[in-house]
Amino acid sequence: MKSLRPTIFYGDNTMSNILNNTTALKSIKDAWNSKLNGEAKFETHIDNAAKHMRWTDTVSPTKNNLASGKSTASPEGYTQLKELFETVLKDKKRAHDTMAVGSAIKDLKNALMLRQAPEVYANTKGNLGKIEAVEDGKATLKEAKSLTTIEMRDQLMTNIKNWVEKNSVELGKDYTPTRKAILTVFDTLSIKR
Repeated sequence: MKSLRPTIFYGDNTMSNILNNTTALKSIKDAWNSKLNGEAKFETHIDNAAKHMRWTDTVSPTKNNLASGKSTASPEGYTQLKELFETVLKDKKRAHDTMAVGSAIKDLKNALMLRQAPEVYANTKGNLGKIEAVEDGKATLKEAKSLTTIEMRDQLMTNIKNWVEKNSVELGKDYTPTRKAILTVFDTLSIKR
């Protein structure tokens, strides 16, 4: 793991986005070790991490995430989190590829969001796509577009058609009759393709 630079704290006891706080990192490591060992101390360690780290510090610092405030992580801080999880997962002889590490970071983000912004978590279940922006720790949710029953049906049928077309190789000899049946449904129900 990289050596830590000084951390700047805000009035609400959260850190700046230079690198992650050592207390938060230790709590995260202890939490995941507890979780992977089947111990009951996971929640206690996450509660401690939540005192020293915002949920936005666990979101990948892409250009869009930084611009919308969804991420307050620096590239160095996010790399530090990835390295931490890779080490913990590797030490426990678990999968430690990019997907496994990303999943663990997402779980951490959700656990922190649940503690720090429970109303946001309740409305989004941690899905960042449902969040418009985060400013001064307050998340603005995107307006949910409500669909009529017919619009929902059309959307679901389109999703099925797209899935069938995407999985044509896996469907093998079933691809042609399946696609033909779906296109018949489109014609019968006058759904635009």
